[in-house]
Amino acid sequence: MYNFVYGTQNIKVIQNPIFKKINKNHPLKKIVTLKVGGPAKWFFVAKKEDDLINIINWAKEKKIKKYIIGDGSNLVPNDNGFNGLVIKNSIKNFNRIGDKVFVGSGDNLLKFILKLNKLGLAGIERMAGIPGTVGGAIYGCSGAYGQEIKDTIIRVKIFDDKKIRWLSKKQCCFGYRKSVFKNKKNWIILEAEFKLKKYNFRQLKKCSKEIIKMRSIKYPSGLLCPGSFFKNIVINDIKPTSLRRSFIEKIDKSKINHGKLPSGYLLESVGARGMQSGKIKIAKHHGNLIYNTGYGTASDIKKLAKILKLKVWKKFGIRLEEEIQYL
Repeated sequence: MYNFVYGTQNIKVIQNPIFKKINKNHPLKKIVTLKVGGPAKWFFVAKKEDDLINIINWAKEKKIKKYIIGDGSNLVPNDNGFNGLVIKNSIKNFNRIGDKVFVGSGDNLLKFILKLNKLGLAGIERMAGIPGTVGGAIYGCSGAYGQEIKDTIIRVKIFDDKKIRWLSKKQCCFGYRKSVFKNKKNWIILEAEFKLKKYNFRQLKKCSKEIIKMRSIKYPSGLLCPGSFFKNIVINDIKPTSLRRSFIEKIDKSKINHGKLPSGYLLESVGARGMQSGKIKIAKHHGNLIYNTGYGTASDIKKLAKILKLKVWKKFGIRLEEEIQYL
């Protein structure tokens, strides 16, 4: 039997081998791409569905707050850490049946894409280079270069805090960087089923390789950044219509692509390039690339984000929304 202290409460953990793997006061900055944040009171890596569900039920029974993460590529933990349980979802699985593929939510997205390329299965090859896990990509409905993760999804397997079940694509309520999971925080993604198209594997490999090369120019290797910090602007989502018209009059219409305007364009229009707060900086070559020089803090990030959002709102009447998640 193992004892853990949560505040003034002494918690007894039922004998179970998975609890031996709980780490105390685990530094989150070692996990997240931005390398910021304090420690998690408890930290657990779930490699199996049963382990994930068991640890969730334990936290629920003991009334301990929890937070599920993937690779931490899109996460900004608080400098004071997280006074609860952080669970890293590392559930991996890969099973192909014809043009359908089942994959674990903890599988790395890039490795998944490269595996599909080798098998000659097309549909998300242009998303190569997006950091994080498959589950994280589904949660945030990730996409790049005209492709989105939702395009090839058939259904998603979840644990809804009571039982395991499958959600159809429609039930996932996908939208631009949106999904039902952002509202249903207790719904945990376990696995997903994709339907892909057969294509020449050499062409798929070439496509992903070229995308990765382009991304490496924008996001150099070793740069401590989450990718794009703010979501792009979906033009048709701007309401009311009068605001949309006045907004379009203020911008270069040629910058609109696939119905979206890059947030980087707006940020650069308000002088974002090269700005900094403490040790957190904005790249000189891209207004939507916020990175840590190595000694920055979550507070620096939030301060800089607040300044940028205010500048864009004052000039364009548009409120930027973070693509990253705060913990």
